[in-house]
Amino acid sequence: MTDYRRQGWTYAQIAAEYGVSEQAVYMRLRKANATRKTPGYKHLIPWRVKREHTFAFPAQMLRLLGRIEKGEVLPPVKQRMLDKWLREVKEADVVVSYSPDQPPNYASKVGGFYYSRRRPEDGDSLIRVEEGAEVRT
Repeated sequence: MTDYRRQGWTYAQIAAEYGVSEQAVYMRLRKANATRKTPGYKHLIPWRVKREHTFAFPAQMLRLLGRIEKGEVLPPVKQRMLDKWLREVKEADVVVSYSPDQPPNYASKVGGFYYSRRRPEDGDSLIRVEEGAEVRT
């Protein structure tokens, strides 16, 4: 199994090859210390995000940007989504912020994430961590 992972096979592909579940593949690889840590995007999503806000659109776009920064090639549809979002954020002259109490809004149908007008101190950053925001350590 570890050889397949090194070749870039997904858990689903390995599971199909062996006729087992993806969970069984993961457990076997974990036991062999062959699992990867979940990619971290702390520099793009530094906040402690509530579970219900994890898949808000701005969070998804920031994770896609993080994948590109790590050298990953996105599927064309995801690349187009990200390019469009980056263009819109730039044209609107906004940054992404987060507050767990933020109600649903234009940026996020589930709340949490929101757009704020860009300030000079934001520089080129796509995000702003507001004072008092709970960040991951």
